[in-house]
Amino acid sequence: MAENTAPKKLAVLGGGTSSLTAVYEITNKPDWQKEYDITVYQLGWRLGGKGASGRNRKTADRIEEHGLHLWFGFYDNAFDMIQRVYKDNARPLTKPLAIWEEAFKPYDFVVLEENVEGKYHHWPLNFPRNSELPGLIQPPPTVWKYIEDLITFVAEYSVELFVTSRAMKPPKTHNEGCLFPILGLIERVTGVRLGPPQDGEHESYFQGLEHWWENIKDDLEVVGLDIGGRLIYAALKLVSSSHDNHGEKHHNDLFTIIERILKWLWKKIEHKIEENQTARRLWIMFDFFLSNTKGIITDGVITEGFDVINDYDYREWLAKHGASEITLDSAAVQGVYGLVFGGYRFFSFEAGTALRGAMRMFLTYRGSIYYRMQAGMGDTIYGPIYEVLKKRGVKFKFFHKVRNLELSEDKSNIEQIEIGRQVTLEDPSKEYHPLFDVKGLPCWPSTPLYEQIIESERKELIKDNINLESAWTPWQDREVFKLKKGEDFDMVILGISIGGLPFIAKELIDHSQAWADMVKHVKAIQTQAFQLWYKPDLAGLGWPYWMNELPLSGTYKEPFDTWSDMSDLIIRESWPDDHFPNNIAYVCGPVQRREFVYDFSNHKYPEEELDKVKKRVMDYMQHLSNHLWPNTSKADSGDFDWDLLIDLKNGIGTERFYEQFFRINIDPSELYVLSETNSTKYRLKTDESGFDNLLITGDWIFNGFNAGCIEASVMSGKQTARALLGEPLEIPGEKDMI
Repeated sequence: MAENTAPKKLAVLGGGTSSLTAVYEITNKPDWQKEYDITVYQLGWRLGGKGASGRNRKTADRIEEHGLHLWFGFYDNAFDMIQRVYKDNARPLTKPLAIWEEAFKPYDFVVLEENVEGKYHHWPLNFPRNSELPGLIQPPPTVWKYIEDLITFVAEYSVELFVTSRAMKPPKTHNEGCLFPILGLIERVTGVRLGPPQDGEHESYFQGLEHWWENIKDDLEVVGLDIGGRLIYAALKLVSSSHDNHGEKHHNDLFTIIERILKWLWKKIEHKIEENQTARRLWIMFDFFLSNTKGIITDGVITEGFDVINDYDYREWLAKHGASEITLDSAAVQGVYGLVFGGYRFFSFEAGTALRGAMRMFLTYRGSIYYRMQAGMGDTIYGPIYEVLKKRGVKFKFFHKVRNLELSEDKSNIEQIEIGRQVTLEDPSKEYHPLFDVKGLPCWPSTPLYEQIIESERKELIKDNINLESAWTPWQDREVFKLKKGEDFDMVILGISIGGLPFIAKELIDHSQAWADMVKHVKAIQTQAFQLWYKPDLAGLGWPYWMNELPLSGTYKEPFDTWSDMSDLIIRESWPDDHFPNNIAYVCGPVQRREFVYDFSNHKYPEEELDKVKKRVMDYMQHLSNHLWPNTSKADSGDFDWDLLIDLKNGIGTERFYEQFFRINIDPSELYVLSETNSTKYRLKTDESGFDNLLITGDWIFNGFNAGCIEASVMSGKQTARALLGEPLEIPGEKDMI
């Protein structure tokens, strides 16, 4: 009797980053089609999930995002994946964004917005660029190595304060493991040979510092140099000399040195904190990084990994280890929360996950601190992935909404999947073609390509402005049917985000306590964003650092705490000469409420919530935007000058405002996944669903990074592919190196 060699049918539910990564890695296997028959079921007309973007065909093909999307330099898994995708796609070099290096540009300039007694100040930071390329597949540093890098960072920061004040070029040693240029600079400037205190010599060493203090106490930048060189040097030598054989004595000695450094520094500059900005920032950076180091030493992170401290909120944990109120309220700490839409004390952030993310972002980035995509995220990421997977033979079912997962009678596996087909194609025998051309670049539209939908439905969709991605849509599915185990699928990859699970996986949640706990404790929140197209450029708007790189600004006042100048995308849009923008601003932030009541029968709810966003943006423009763009206020009244905004309709006053782009992410599956205190332990791994034929994937599962970002999403997808294939697949960062 011939053996059945038919490929297993794999149903992939949701076309977000994790699902697409899993499918990409599975189809990298030679002759994969002999083993698998893969179909992706996707709500609406585009891929990307929370990262999806679209082009507005009625308004200059402008890019419209879910929010602000940037790739940090430590995203090794994500960069490795997208580099391989671009190579596989092999777009001709005569076409735009043909290679990944053209699609991603490195940036080093970040500006924190620092609130000092109710007034905001710009805190510009230029992160040193190194010679590495992102996407290197190798394990992250050990926790002890992180400590060494932290102390090096503090040393470099203090030295940079000194050399910047004297127009000297700071040494670029970050991430390259070389401290000697710093020490050489210090020795040349001071004329004193440096050396760490030996056992039993701590008292005389610090007494010597008091003598040096008398000579430099009136020059704050030299104080920074002195501390960075003489004090930090001792700690750094201790760490580096015991790199491979450190033990409790080394930990205790290091703790003692750090305690002494902070006490000594505070005593010397306490009186300058309020009046001197340099003193304040010097203290915050020392206190912030060294308090982290103290906590790592004290709470066993070195031996047990970062998750051991997840029962603390990050601020709470820093306070436990002596961080001052100045530091806890600073832009430095607020920035860590802002990276995960945590806002300013809106939501908690578990300490281990926060610390792991901060260490990797600041200390392991390759090349630059972050990279900007040179078109929309849909154009740059999901277009190429889709093209590669289509060429490989993956099937895509657009306009197919997952309605419900049904368990088998014995509750051991997924037996049926209820699907709603949303529209009827003009040619039902053919697949929907989702991309269209903008200046030679395949792009996703902001609304469906209606010309492919049957005429009667097309007219109705356009007339009633139906949003097929909305859970509140009044639109009725054209057909409801069920995929059956053994006929339509054998295995299922569930890539729909955790906010959507209560509506499509109720039976699984009711049956499994692990699922119930995960859905209860792994929270997801609403986010909001807006985009502005300005006539003036950055200098014309009055931004003081217009001669630097395009800025990324964070930690500003909520509800919109993050702004990025995205003017590098102007060339990707199709503006006419008489309405050509010279600046594009993306601004975003979290929605502060925690609990949402879902009444999908109220079809006006999305419009009502978007109107609230517009009101918040209007208030922002009138009362807060002047800090970022001083020249946007009218000289006579102080009101925002609406004439500065681009509007193809040539509206008057605030009519121009309403032609900009506004977004609120309220649908269950597009909510941003938080990492609140003590929540990681409730996350399930990709192969821990508890159901025989179900793998789960997304930034909401336990992936080792466990925070909402593209890197965590890619890591999850790679883990899903590894579990399905049963073959090795290296995923750097999924385990802490201790």
